[in-house]
Amino acid sequence: MAGGSTIGAVVAAGLGIQTVDVGNAMLAMHSIRETAGTADHLYMIRVFEEFFRD
Repeated sequence: MAGGSTIGAVVAAGLGIQTVDVGNAMLAMHSIRETAGTADHLYMIRVFEEFFRD
């Protein structure tokens, strides 16, 4: 799946391994209507904990 125009997609293209480019939205990161909720940080922490679990 094609990624966005972030640095993550550019770096991932040159790695030669499968990658996932993830991140939380921030106020006006890409759009004046794009915002983040306080729970979004907790959800991202849970994703990372599951991904890096032994």
